Amino acid sequence: MPYTRLGTLIAGAAFILGCVQIAMGFGVVTGAISAADPVLLLGSLTAEQAIDSGLMKILAAVAFGVITEISRSVERK
Repeated sequence: MPYTRLGTLIAGAAFILGCVQIAMGFGVVTGAISAADPVLLLGSLTAEQAIDSGLMKILAAVAFGVITEISRSVERK
């Protein structure tokens, strides 16, 4: 089904974006990323809020991935 493939793609993209957001947050907190203005990297979020938001994106992506795997197994039967 095309929706299962699309769901897998969306879950993967959300997982990757969540990981990038967490990396940016940790980079700003630790000083590894020394941007003149962290707003360019994190938007209107603080570094801690960016890390929390990234974790939520990863959790949502995992849940969405599980749902697509359930859909794939039902489709095979």
